[in-house]
Amino acid sequence: MLFDTHCHVNLYPDVPRLIREIEEQAIEVSLVTTEPELFPDCVQLVAHAPHIHPALGLLPHEIHRLAPQVECFLEFLPQTRFVGEVGLDYVTEDDAERRLQRSVFERILSACAEAGDKIISIHSRRAADAVIERVGRNFPGTVILHWFSGSPKNVTSAENCYFSVNPAMIKSRSGKKLIRAMDPAFILTETDGPFVEVAGRPARPSDIRQVINFFSRDWGCSHAEAEARVAANAIRAGLG
Repeated sequence: MLFDTHCHVNLYPDVPRLIREIEEQAIEVSLVTTEPELFPDCVQLVAHAPHIHPALGLLPHEIHRLAPQVECFLEFLPQTRFVGEVGLDYVTEDDAERRLQRSVFERILSACAEAGDKIISIHSRRAADAVIERVGRNFPGTVILHWFSGSPKNVTSAENCYFSVNPAMIKSRSGKKLIRAMDPAFILTETDGPFVEVAGRPARPSDIRQVINFFSRDWGCSHAEAEARVAANAIRAGLG
């Protein structure tokens, strides 16, 4: 059983074909969205695709445009257990923008914590410390740090958080170093397609097998065993 915990299914150029592939291969996919107003359309898009789970998102790096949609986000939140992509992005050095990101992210975390059953895919580019601090150690739900690019020290401090690994991470020295700092019991898989590429094309959920192959080699076990270990993590995280 394969799990893609972070995939922008609705942004591919061949969405109907991709949906058919996912269903035929029975891959469990979290369809992460970029803004709340897109969520209802994505729900309709995969209404007949039981392996695809629409997630409610609000991109941090477009916070000035998307902040007015926070109320919309909170309105839709009871309709799904899946949340993403949300978080912080400190590529910007503008203090006002960072404050607005934090304010929105804190409202989202508070609402998800109150619900208690959410599975959240979190963006933390250049903001690992701030994200981990706000999530805390005992968040009442499942926290997945998507395409994590913090430090090995951050990995250690992110107690009870899962990490979703994609094909881009297994190709870089820094990505491999971070993966090896992660507890294998808290590792999940993602593609972040279509933004991540494999062999010059957008990554597809079936490319998760490449990540599993990496784990197999790195953990010194068979492909089947590595797949089973990641699947067990996903099921424990509430994804299956």
